[in-house]
Amino acid sequence: MRKLLILVFVALFMVACSNDSTETAQSSEPASKPAEDTVQRATDTVKETTDQVVEKAQELKDEAGQYVDKASDAVAAKAEELETGAENMVKQGSDRLAALTPSAMAANTFERGSEIYQKNCSSCHSSGIMGAPKLGDDRYSADIEELVTNSINGIGRMPARGGNRNLSDEDVRAAVEYMVEESK
Repeated sequence: MRKLLILVFVALFMVACSNDSTETAQSSEPASKPAEDTVQRATDTVKETTDQVVEKAQELKDEAGQYVDKASDAVAAKAEELETGAENMVKQGSDRLAALTPSAMAANTFERGSEIYQKNCSSCHSSGIMGAPKLGDDRYSADIEELVTNSINGIGRMPARGGNRNLSDEDVRAAVEYMVEESK
């Protein structure tokens, strides 16, 4: 680009000089052939340089187009990858949400309550040992919150949390709800 500007400047300078010499020549004698040749060479050089600049610009444009195509392909591939990942996350979230619906939660709680009862409560409550109410007993028709509180804190001969301090309040509630449901 710098060469082009220099050549244009030289050509204009030569044209200006040529005009001055032409005016001088016209007033006194005919135009000189060497000045015309110099102007022609400068014009040809400017044209040649302009053609080279246009050609180089086209090459750069083509190269830039190739980079844009590659970048577009990479962006499209990444977008597809992200879309697939997002779809998988939505499916996983939907599956988890479905597991938390009231009926699924109730089934999970009932199942968990049954397991807790079998491991921690059945030794006393299946036989009625030490006065423990057996499944099906009328004492399970009492207020469920009262039953849960008594089971957490202990009552009569029953120790707190049925003797298993590792049971959480939710675990105790699940076992009590299971026993109440089984007693209906």
